Amino acid sequence: VQRCLRARGGAGMAEAEERPLLGGGIEGGGGAALLHTAAELLEETGGSLSSKVRLEWLGPKRGVGIVARGDIAHGETLLSGAATPASVLSSELSYPWESQAFATFCRSIEQEPGTGASGSARLALRLALLLVRLRRAAASDEASAAKNCKEGLSAIELYVAALPPAEAAPAYWPQEARKLLLGSTCFQRAEAAAASVQSEAAAICAALPDGTLPLGGPGPARPTEEEFQVAYRQASALVATRGFETGCAGLGRAGVGLPEPREPIRQKRRDNFTDSDFALQALRDIAAGEEVVVCYDAEADFLDVWERYGFFDQTNRIHTAEIHVPPSAVATEPAGGHFWIPESSAPLQCPLLFSLYRAANGSLGAAAADSEVQRHALAELAILI
Repeated sequence: VQRCLRARGGAGMAEAEERPLLGGGIEGGGGAALLHTAAELLEETGGSLSSKVRLEWLGPKRGVGIVARGDIAHGETLLSGAATPASVLSSELSYPWESQAFATFCRSIEQEPGTGASGSARLALRLALLLVRLRRAAASDEASAAKNCKEGLSAIELYVAALPPAEAAPAYWPQEARKLLLGSTCFQRAEAAAASVQSEAAAICAALPDGTLPLGGPGPARPTEEEFQVAYRQASALVATRGFETGCAGLGRAGVGLPEPREPIRQKRRDNFTDSDFALQALRDIAAGEEVVVCYDAEADFLDVWERYGFFDQTNRIHTAEIHVPPSAVATEPAGGHFWIPESSAPLQCPLLFSLYRAANGSLGAAAADSEVQRHALAELAILI
């Protein structure tokens, strides 16, 4: 990234920490490269950042965030820009380096038909090939890499180059690391998700059209299966943790070069998209010094957020334990399965307990007192836990 910045006439990381940029400059130190490329992306694509907010490095676990410089009123626009291939990573937009044959191939890819998530694989494919290009450029000698970055990479590509590996979610951990979860229900889901991504990558790599991928850097025009597997896993992780459905047919699933402030509970901003532009607006009044965050899932459990997105939200009030119920262990749940048991203070119901109430009513008969049914159901729940 330092070579890229120098080649483009920008500063290196140490210098970038002092460089004044949009919204009042870079603050926080260690994330200077990512801050620099995020701000440069806005500048080069005509984006606008309100004078009431600034970009700030919030540490390696949270990344680049948006912080209010002054009081912000509900409904104010904090950031806006054009939705183009230069500013938005999208499942539906073709990028300058793509051939017509590749763009046609990309549109033919579907994932989870009927669920509205068909753009995930397309966005992951485009990101994966971009990552292969970046790795090949980095593998060149310094002069060659600088030339590639200066002449061939856009601001949004440099932003992707500065992103962290995005392997915080367990489904994207290396196989040896996933074994640390053995014995948990999370391990089973992580293994299944990892196998699905690997299988998907192999199928896509085998079907890539020949001679249509100007990847740049050393190596053949087609990525090898090994380098594509690595890139596709990382790309899928980025899509899962940073991508979102725009609701626009022309954009599909997107991952904009925006900061990624994450907070499952207290939503303070809304991302609005059309086929031609995007805007970030305040959903409520925001005081100076507050971080501007977006809601990932207001009903997500503390550990569920970690499993899906790879970070712990210490403000989350919803805590549960997950257990596995064997088949036929509960009369009303003959197939068994995984069940969440919420903490008593959590604002959630417990489906397994309701199933046990029904089973207790069936076994004790209509004449049984409610207190007896309750005791019976709770005793069975304790045994299952």
